[in-house]
Amino acid sequence: MSFIKVLFVIILTVIFLIFVAQHAYYVDLNFFGMTYKVPLFVIILLSFSAGFLFPTLYFLVKDIKQSGFTKGIINGIYQLARGYPQKAQGELLGAAKRSEAVAWLVVKSLTKRGELQKVESLRLKADTGLVDSSIGSRLLKSGEYEKAKGYFLSALSKDDANLSASKGLRDISFLEKELEVCIKYQEGILKLCEKWEKETQRKILSEILTYASEYLPEKRKDLLEKALDIHRSFYVQALWIKYLLEKGDVKEAKKQIEKAFSTNTHNETFAILSQNEEHLTKIMDIIKEKEDSIDPDVLARIYIKLHLFTQLRPLLERVSKPVKLMALVSESHKDTDKMCGEVVEELFKPWICSCGEGYNNYQPLCERCLTWGKIALRGIKDATGHK
Repeated sequence: MSFIKVLFVIILTVIFLIFVAQHAYYVDLNFFGMTYKVPLFVIILLSFSAGFLFPTLYFLVKDIKQSGFTKGIINGIYQLARGYPQKAQGELLGAAKRSEAVAWLVVKSLTKRGELQKVESLRLKADTGLVDSSIGSRLLKSGEYEKAKGYFLSALSKDDANLSASKGLRDISFLEKELEVCIKYQEGILKLCEKWEKETQRKILSEILTYASEYLPEKRKDLLEKALDIHRSFYVQALWIKYLLEKGDVKEAKKQIEKAFSTNTHNETFAILSQNEEHLTKIMDIIKEKEDSIDPDVLARIYIKLHLFTQLRPLLERVSKPVKLMALVSESHKDTDKMCGEVVEELFKPWICSCGEGYNNYQPLCERCLTWGKIALRGIKDATGHK
């Protein structure tokens, strides 16, 4: 049945062409001195055909190349996700010389293999700063701050809105204690970041300002007030209380401590304030009043600092083993016991990051995992009830 249909179409086409040829207007075409009479409709038909054929061939070839390019990217991402960085590099390398976004993936695969030094020899496309920023991030994590800084600055020179490069330079500035520079980078990050990240970046800026207040005494009050306006974390609140106590405004300091109890951040606040014996003495009445609400470890360390051994002894069965040992040796007058207590206190590290790194004092950025705001007081439950 289908053969009959095809035959019918062919017959109709032939009849149509014969009819057109009999009634068509002919024109003379001269080729190499020879004249041919050709129907005008044939010339028009050939012109239309050529007009469609050549663009079709052009886009067909281009589509074949693009299909190969796309296939290489998809296969590369697939192999990278499966844990085969070398196979991924082989798939992505051709495309990486045409697209910097793909070159960024190649850098990722080299990073997984620990072969970042090969990047320069591959001559990847690096016009917009994506590759520079990725290399800088890896160097930052490995502790090569100066090299990382060079790559981040190169990335920003190509794209001043590169958020990853700005964050990298902020982290380096913080780690190198160039805090005024760090604040400028973080203010820029807050302007550039997306809406979902705004609150996190506000908190980071607030804590950087607070941290800087300890290193820039001439700007201390301004920095702390600005930090309080941006975001009130337990760290910001604790250092504001510390500032008030140093200025002799004990009444206002106690009001702020009450606020810390209302927000359930009093343990962190007291842990920060427990470093200074004079400050603790000024607020001893509120500590005694609220001692049932204070974590035993935090309370014990306060009493150790103040040498209040009578109040300390009832807590010994409720505190952790390291704090119990510190409490027991703190009562001794022997030099060896005191030395043991100092060693235990140094090793205890009451502040711990989610990555496992411990700190004697709170700081906003973990130097090990380079994560902001993940350092918490050891053994203290958060708002969700988790430790």
